[in-house]
Amino acid sequence: MGFRLQFASDIQRDGLGLELLNKSGEVVAEVFRRDANNSLEVSLFDDSLPFVEIERLLKTARTDLGAFEDGTALPSPLA
Repeated sequence: MGFRLQFASDIQRDGLGLELLNKSGEVVAEVFRRDANNSLEVSLFDDSLPFVEIERLLKTARTDLGAFEDGTALPSPLA
């Protein structure tokens, strides 16, 4: 089994994250939707991640994280 994605709610940071886990179940990257200030943040916790896995994380986050808590849409993708 390779990498997998999971959603994680975080009350302390006030938002929802999409995490990328390695085959050991460790979180190696995250896209976080911070509802307090309507921002998106990307964190990488491993410096040698496959490009395709980061691309999958970002594409999935764009479509599946949904709008911010106040109903504001996520920022539009770059053209």
